[in-house]
Amino acid sequence: MKTFSYLPRTLEKVFKEANSQFKVLMVSGMRQVGKSTLLGNIADNDRKQVSLDDMQEREDARNQPAVFFRNHRLPLYIDEIQRVPELFLQLKAVVDAQASAGAVWLTGSQRFALMKGVGDSLAGRIIDFELMPFSIYEREGKGLLQEPYMPSDKLKSHLPSRDREETLRILWQGAWPQAVQSRTPSAWARFYRSIVQNYLERDIRTDMNIGKIAAFHRFITALALRTGQELRIGVLAQMAGVNEATVKRWLSIAEASGVIYLLPPFFVNVNKQLVKSPKVYFTDTGLACWLCNLHTPEEVLSYKDAGALFETFVITEILKSWRHNGLQPQFYFYRDSKGQAEIDLLVHHRGIYHPVEIKLSEFPDKSMVRHFDVLKKLPVNTGTGALICCGGKSRWLTENVITHAIWQI
Repeated sequence: MKTFSYLPRTLEKVFKEANSQFKVLMVSGMRQVGKSTLLGNIADNDRKQVSLDDMQEREDARNQPAVFFRNHRLPLYIDEIQRVPELFLQLKAVVDAQASAGAVWLTGSQRFALMKGVGDSLAGRIIDFELMPFSIYEREGKGLLQEPYMPSDKLKSHLPSRDREETLRILWQGAWPQAVQSRTPSAWARFYRSIVQNYLERDIRTDMNIGKIAAFHRFITALALRTGQELRIGVLAQMAGVNEATVKRWLSIAEASGVIYLLPPFFVNVNKQLVKSPKVYFTDTGLACWLCNLHTPEEVLSYKDAGALFETFVITEILKSWRHNGLQPQFYFYRDSKGQAEIDLLVHHRGIYHPVEIKLSEFPDKSMVRHFDVLKKLPVNTGTGALICCGGKSRWLTENVITHAIWQI
């Protein structure tokens, strides 16, 4: 099951540890992010693989689940499990009779169906990991070295430095394995067109029962145009040409399928001056660029919202550093109701809030983090903060705020 030119994923080390603890392990994530490649490269020869994208296997699993498991003995790896949620109940009986850990591996690309099946039948028997497109560590072949990001002057970066132009080129390219390998803008465009077509036609129309495909396409395009901004249901409804109830449902689908990440606002009950809407981020900036009709890196350089795309790039890279280490991060953003004080990201870890500001600049200065002082007025414990830029050397801006490039995280 080994594949060639494999780039190690950070999740590998965590998955191997969990395999000795849980009977069922699941890796979820968007199509073509590398779930099958990851598991195929760490599986031994005894583990058989079956894909429920295969029509015959899918029908057997749906109509004769007990026979399906007689035909496919453990240890087993089942791909695209969400296509037959009926299989989860039989899987429970099979693994309850199986004493050893690591008996069944699952992958799937629709968390709605996946988590419903898990909640109904496999609670306590399964651990779920979420795989996103390549992190900047993984695309350099250094995924096993990546740690969860925390602002610090002790960061051990293993990445080459990049200037602003090269950073925006990588942002434009995106992080799907196939996109990283695209050598021309035309190959890049063909890949993202196929991603959107498969997502809309295969997953959304078939699995999520959405009939208004053209309107849904307008909806995800509207999300791409507003990446890095606060969620505004009414604006999205107007741009997509549907009602607000439909937008709310589609948001849940886009989030569950991994297309977007919703960053919640920081909210303390005693302070009534904070906004309550989350911010929306596309989980892949290449897909966002394609939807925004930015078909070359040069177009990103002159794009009016290049700062929002860079913020999206940084937020999702930090998110990957946690998720690919098997952790569920506690991330927030801060903005008061008057829009006078903003902090792009608060990383909450062990009772401490670490503020992070993100700027598309190679020349950081301390005025960029002036809003960090607002945290002193809130009933929270704060730690070291950071200003993340697209270039420049790491240095202290204040006695507790350090600046560094995205390539130094």
